[in-house]
Amino acid sequence: MRCPTGWLLLIATCSALAAERPGDYAYGARLEADGRDAIYEVVVPAAVYRGVAFADLRDVRVFNGNDEVVPHAWRPRRTQTAENEAPAALTLFPLKAESGAALEGLSIRVQRGPSGTVTVDVAGGTPGSAVSKRTVGYLVDLTAFERGLQAIELDWEPSPGGFAGRLRVDGSDDLGSWRQLVAASPLVDLEVAGQRLQQKRVELPRQKVKYLRLSWAPQGEGTPLPELTGARAELVARSVEAQREWASAGSTKGEKPGEYLVDTQSHFPVDRVRVHLPEANTVVQFDLLARDRTDQPWRRVTNGVAYRLRKGGGEIESPDLIAGPATERYWLLRVDQRGGGIGSSTPTLEVGWVPHQLVFVARGSAPFQLTYGKRDAQAAAYAIETLVPGFRADAGATIRAVRVADSQTVSVQAAKALGPTELGGEARRLEVVDWKRWSLWAVLILGVVILAGMAWRLVKQLDKSPTPATRENTPGKDRPG
Repeated sequence: MRCPTGWLLLIATCSALAAERPGDYAYGARLEADGRDAIYEVVVPAAVYRGVAFADLRDVRVFNGNDEVVPHAWRPRRTQTAENEAPAALTLFPLKAESGAALEGLSIRVQRGPSGTVTVDVAGGTPGSAVSKRTVGYLVDLTAFERGLQAIELDWEPSPGGFAGRLRVDGSDDLGSWRQLVAASPLVDLEVAGQRLQQKRVELPRQKVKYLRLSWAPQGEGTPLPELTGARAELVARSVEAQREWASAGSTKGEKPGEYLVDTQSHFPVDRVRVHLPEANTVVQFDLLARDRTDQPWRRVTNGVAYRLRKGGGEIESPDLIAGPATERYWLLRVDQRGGGIGSSTPTLEVGWVPHQLVFVARGSAPFQLTYGKRDAQAAAYAIETLVPGFRADAGATIRAVRVADSQTVSVQAAKALGPTELGGEARRLEVVDWKRWSLWAVLILGVVILAGMAWRLVKQLDKSPTPATRENTPGKDRPG
């Protein structure tokens, strides 16, 4: 009985320690990476989401030319990016008043001409000639900007001795009521021993206002302050949607009226949905649900309104709907039947997603291969901070691995995945017999059977052993004395 048990344990141990090979995975895609650099990054193609066995992509690997697994990590996905624009020139309108007049007491009016010219009228303070008036501040018109400002950069006439002052910034939407945005931001223009120090930038709170009023904060007696000659605006970064991939799938009618079933046959990380209605001039309200297996309950993802309306010679359709993230394969569109639903035809569901980006170390020789689709795979990805030392999520498109000891950096190069090829085939994705688990269960059951047999034999032996009283009453035995 010992030999079968030993063999079963050996088989289970060897199965657990066996090294992975590309053939263990259902599909693969060759990577265009020559291996001359250390780290590469590849955008996961749509075929991978159709061929993986797990929605979290745990069954994705990268093999080198020697069929060895190389380290990989997942870069955090960004569904939106911040786009900065070049600074925009601003026009400074001087606000002039008599000496001693308070800036708050000035009445400011802006007039716009038919050609777009802007005229600023200032009233208030004590009457006097234009020659006797001095500049007490500056007005900046921001009505042409759709977004707020995060900073302004100023220019002034250079002075022989330089200066160091503090600028106050107020904001308004009606030129009547003002609120303080910046109390006293330092502006500096000094030169000492051939070295020049300049501070020309003023950071602003990210509030959308129509007008800015610039003025010098109270300074010491006799402090010379320059006339401002120009200004540039740094707009708040614009949020830009990341580029998405899209896939569409038709629907079939469900069990109840107004229910439509969609099988995407994939695990796309969906975060946008489009509902295409079959007939024009249709408006419906709907709920969208999803699940990963047919034996699971439905999970509500989102709801919304879909429409398809004629306009002139064309049509307009409802915009993209935010939905997710959702990686489920099966979707259910449940349409409100008030108003007749969508008619006798079925709708089409289009799903959009931002692809994952896989970063891998090019250890070994090329060619490198991306493999996926293995039902019994375990997660093997590193944290991105481990694979790329010094990684920063806000680094943008280019990321670099930074050596801590010095300033050397290693750029992450782009790789491209080619078309999918079959490796182990679709059977690798399907439920497989877990021989290791069943072998261990067999060993355990076999051990229980052996112990039960030993216990049974022991009990039988005890039953056959005669007791002293039994021996005294046994016929044919001579009694002593």
